[in-house]
Amino acid sequence: MTSGETPILLTPELFSIGRAVAGAGGRPILVGGTVRDGLLGYPHSKDFDVEVFGLALRKLQKVLAAFGPVHAVGRHFGVLKLATPTAEYDVSVPRRESKIGKGHRGFHVTPDPGMTFEDAAARRDFTMNSMGYAFLERRLLDPFQGRRDLAARVLRHVGPAFAEDPLRVLRAMQFAGRFTLTIAPETIGLCRALDLHELPRERTWEEFKKLLLAAPAPSVGFAYAEPLGILRYFPELAALQAAPPPGSERLSPWERTMRAVDAAARLRSGVQAQDLVLLAAALCHELGSAAGHHDRAGQPLEHSAAAEAPTRQLLARMTNEEGFIKAVAALILELPWPGLLYARRGGGTDATADAAVRRLAVRISLPRLLELAEAQHRAIGDASGDASTAEGPYPAGAWLRERAQALGVWEGPPQPLLRGRHLLELGMRQGPELGDLLQQAFELQLDGGLATLEQALAWARARRTAAATPPGDAPP
Repeated sequence: MTSGETPILLTPELFSIGRAVAGAGGRPILVGGTVRDGLLGYPHSKDFDVEVFGLALRKLQKVLAAFGPVHAVGRHFGVLKLATPTAEYDVSVPRRESKIGKGHRGFHVTPDPGMTFEDAAARRDFTMNSMGYAFLERRLLDPFQGRRDLAARVLRHVGPAFAEDPLRVLRAMQFAGRFTLTIAPETIGLCRALDLHELPRERTWEEFKKLLLAAPAPSVGFAYAEPLGILRYFPELAALQAAPPPGSERLSPWERTMRAVDAAARLRSGVQAQDLVLLAAALCHELGSAAGHHDRAGQPLEHSAAAEAPTRQLLARMTNEEGFIKAVAALILELPWPGLLYARRGGGTDATADAAVRRLAVRISLPRLLELAEAQHRAIGDASGDASTAEGPYPAGAWLRERAQALGVWEGPPQPLLRGRHLLELGMRQGPELGDLLQQAFELQLDGGLATLEQALAWARARRTAAATPPGDAPP
């Protein structure tokens, strides 16, 4: 493949827009991830990043308006969004930036359509993102050898401007994981010298999310967390990585965690919110392995319970989404139960096991819990060197799923048979006693004592009659 040929999928609409821009005096060039992903052979996206040289922003906006609604998402930064029925375009003019403050926003930005492509590309983060494709000319522009680095699977920073934005340290970690890259030593050295304290939580979390949700094996990215100097900002992860292998095990808690995260990545459903809870729980479920986690009485906490506090602390450093943090912590707290219930099967009555399954379904989503438990199961198999455990079926998961489906609680928690309206229809009044009776009925239902609404109503009538009968009038 010559420098003028790329496997980038181009559309007739893109060419129409490009020709209109060129007719107005501009030079349109595909840039960034559009070019990188095309060279990697990734599936075509409906999003295009286009940088236009030689055309003022106002004139560019008029040209684009002929193709659909244009939204100036960052007029000060020279960025326009064009939406058509078939695609979305981020269209920008090159800009000059100078560092004036902390963080990724601490820049003075001036659009400059007269810049050369090489000058504009020099301010990009990594060489693989610095390439451009002049699609009207069918010409690849690669002043910093991005294609060479991409072919060698090396992530390398472009130049000195890299150090102006510490967010790029986290981007290095997530790019290494997403694209299975080796980070160049000089880039690692530069990253270690940057201060991440000035980064806002939401931007930090975005990079972790991309690693967890998009990397085939997130462990590839996390392997660079310590070399890049990231772990010192997340002491919970640093403590986990420093924890030694327990007993005679050959893998440390960090190594088991990485295997669990990769196993969880293979179980992703494509529903981003669910997948993120699963992957974050896989990352955090071993945090209790670090020394020093005790209850208020000073006693060592059970493994999953010990992980709750550091999980909340770690995630709070990354996001203020309290609902998400709560969901991750809850999943970790319930993690022992699939294995415990499976081990206890046959040790008691079927009714006892079924009651435990129903109660577990009330507390947590069973499909999500079994995904995490399976990921942990495979990580433990890796740690022990047992290929049948690491790659074979997960017996506890199969058993729990079968029981939950038979009980009708696999898709969601059991719903109370007896409702407030039923008790009101029986003549009861609103008040604490009504709520207490409903809770007692639900507890009995979970234990298997009530299976139908008719049984629940009969139970409620009997309780109401017993409550209304004076003690002296009770039959002998």
